[in-house]
Amino acid sequence: MKYFSDTELGCKHCGLLRLHPGFADALLELRESLAEPMTVTSACRCAVHNADLKGHERSLHVCDTPAHADKGQQGALAVDVATLDGAYRGRLFVAAWKRGWSIGWNSRLKFLHLDRRDLIGLPQTTFDY
Repeated sequence: MKYFSDTELGCKHCGLLRLHPGFADALLELRESLAEPMTVTSACRCAVHNADLKGHERSLHVCDTPAHADKGQQGALAVDVATLDGAYRGRLFVAAWKRGWSIGWNSRLKFLHLDRRDLIGLPQTTFDY
C-alpha cells in the first residue's frame, strides 16, 4: 500500500495482514491529508499477539478473530502511530479527528492509537489509557 509496507501493517507475531474493508482507504486519506510521514508501530494483531501484549480483549487491532465480529468487523480497524513530539502529535490528532478517527492517547507513551470504529457502527470517541 502506498506509504505503508505489509511488514509495517502486518502482525508482528505471525505476519497476518487483514484490514477491514474501507480501512486502508481511510488510512491513506489520513496520511495524505497530514502530508507528513506516519510511522505505524502496531496495526494488525493476531489474537495470540494481542494477548501477549496484554491488549484489550475487544481490541480493534485484532484481525483474525475480531471481537466485534457481531458488528461486522472483518479485519483490523486500528493503528498506533509514533509521535515523537507534541507538535506532531497535535497535528495528527486534529487531522484524524476531522476525518472520523477515534483517538486514544497516554501522555507517557510516544504514540497515538487511531481507529475507525465508525466503519462498524460504533461512535467516534477519544480516550485516555
